[in-house]
Amino acid sequence: MAKPSYKVPSSLNRSFLDHEITLSKGGWAAKPSPIKQLLFFAGGILALLWFSTSTFVASSGPVAITLFVLWGLSAIVYFGGLMNTKELRIMRVPALLAYLPSKARHVLTRRGSNPTDFASIVGIDGIDADGLIHFSDGGEGRVYLVVGSASYLLFDGDRIGILDRVDAFWRKVEVGCEHSFITTKEPQRVYHQLANLERRNQALQVRDPDLVELQNEQYDILTQHVGGKFTSIHQYLLLKGKNASALRKGHQVLQAEAGGSTLMIKEAAMLDREEALPMLRVFYQGIDEELLHPKAPVN
Repeated sequence: MAKPSYKVPSSLNRSFLDHEITLSKGGWAAKPSPIKQLLFFAGGILALLWFSTSTFVASSGPVAITLFVLWGLSAIVYFGGLMNTKELRIMRVPALLAYLPSKARHVLTRRGSNPTDFASIVGIDGIDADGLIHFSDGGEGRVYLVVGSASYLLFDGDRIGILDRVDAFWRKVEVGCEHSFITTKEPQRVYHQLANLERRNQALQVRDPDLVELQNEQYDILTQHVGGKFTSIHQYLLLKGKNASALRKGHQVLQAEAGGSTLMIKEAAMLDREEALPMLRVFYQGIDEELLHPKAPVN
């Protein structure tokens, strides 16, 4: 049976400098600190002593030296502090310096401007007709519309079976392929209903005005209300592999899971470009009802 909760004892990118040690003497013990923080404090203090004794600061007078030492100690303590991610605050300095230039904070979107910076915000170079996504970092991905089985209204046996199946799935996933679950609130999909309505329209042998008006009314209900104003929750799964081989392995694992059992994934439908673009538009453009749902009546 799967465990109720999991705990990762150490981060996957943990290095020797991330190991925490405790400085103690007698009955006193300091708070555990990573080695990189202690080395930063030691290096900062040595650099501060060198500046105070061997540079122009040494000849500036006692008051100036005291103020410089106090400022240096404050800077060392602040930049040597740990963030929530267990990284030193000084690691933010390169990102801050890169953000200071005005060019780094503005992206031109004019038709005559270079589109490279604007395209880098999305991180996607292009989408093939079959739905294969090409990312800017060289990776490839696909989007699936998935339907899960998790629910609070389950018996204990169903809950245990789902937990075991989910646990077994994540043990089989390819490490070179990222799995990102995306939940959106979009209008309901009415493609099949519209296609069926069009087939009924083409099969009409008598073009009676009342029948045509009835079909137009059904078309308006589907496009403007059911497929426009009435929103529902949709869940997508984005598979992103670092290369084509990793994506193919991740697809095989997902396909085997969806075909072998319905405990974790009841249904997984691969989206092509025409179906993936509306999902991406939710993040970068918002939902444009005029683009998603044409309002031309059925005649």
